[in-house]
Amino acid sequence: MLALLALLALPAAAQDCNGPALARSLTAASPVQAGPIFVELARCDAATARKVVAKELPRVLPGEDGDRAAVATIEIGATDVLLTWMKGMDPSGRSRTIAALGEVCDGNAAVRDFLMGTKERLGDEFWTDRWFRALSRCGGPEVGAIFAAELDKPIGPDRSRFLGLLEVYARSQGPAAIPKLKELAARTEDPETLSYIVQSFSDAARVGVAGGARPEDAAAASQAITELAPSLPLRVVDAARVAMQSLGDEAGADALAAARYRELAQADGSLLWGAVAVETAPCKKGKQTWRRVHLAEVKDPGRTWADQLSKRAQAAASGWELSLGKQCKAEASVEWRVPAEPFADEAALKAWHAAQLKEIDEQPVDRSTVVEQDTLQL
Repeated sequence: MLALLALLALPAAAQDCNGPALARSLTAASPVQAGPIFVELARCDAATARKVVAKELPRVLPGEDGDRAAVATIEIGATDVLLTWMKGMDPSGRSRTIAALGEVCDGNAAVRDFLMGTKERLGDEFWTDRWFRALSRCGGPEVGAIFAAELDKPIGPDRSRFLGLLEVYARSQGPAAIPKLKELAARTEDPETLSYIVQSFSDAARVGVAGGARPEDAAAASQAITELAPSLPLRVVDAARVAMQSLGDEAGADALAAARYRELAQADGSLLWGAVAVETAPCKKGKQTWRRVHLAEVKDPGRTWADQLSKRAQAAASGWELSLGKQCKAEASVEWRVPAEPFADEAALKAWHAAQLKEIDEQPVDRSTVVEQDTLQL
């Protein structure tokens, strides 16, 4: 998007500026030339620009010059003319100009006042035409109040509207949005909508903006997610983990495993996993295939997700003697197997081990042994 702050930093009007002459040039200009001339006129002679804006602004082409002309129109106070012009644009052109106005919102008091006032002036069009997106770059509690009031209303059949409001609210308010986001999450029952709310904590921490999130803001967002996690539906905890990772809190994301698998937790709150390592090697000078199967239970304090288990179990089993290749004087392969989720109890773990052995035995070898290893502590 156009860097409007730089483009609008035009030199002050020269003392010999001739407003009427510029107005005549504007009238004679082509639509391609009209935008820059109108901006120059507005900076030079606001009174004359106000006299001709209703006639000349409709000739300005949408685009970079049109964006500059829109700001200039606001600065000379011809906002009604601007709204009429923008209503006549195609939706993509209007969205572009709205976004461009948003880019200068915090640095231009006239534009900020205009955008703040469009809610009352446009009514439903403020929401349906996505004018509210321009406020994503307008900070301050008065902007937050507009969105907080809308977010408190029933979501209704158009959830995309709610999600758009949520994104703009979190981005515009930054860490100040965190308490409201927690409140919304606590009263939202729909898992999909709740997932979006949880993910918006990253927006509130300003993840992805220039310079990145401040550590204290990321920490506040992570803390909020941690507090919500025990009451979140299990599938929403997956979204919470992604949000935590985007905040740079890998330890916090890992700790959410306790919430994700809480229905399978042991009495002490730990998680019971399992692991199987299958060694296979050609032995007897390649004439026979031998196999050794290692079984173990894996205990985790609630910091390991299923997609992390294999790597962590292998690290914990670094002391195991996986020496079948050495014994056969050949290169052995080692296959690791882990479950998709923790086990509810020891009986479930034993049943899984038995199922793995049955499946492994379907691949016949000349010699197969089973080794039961000590419990692996993650």
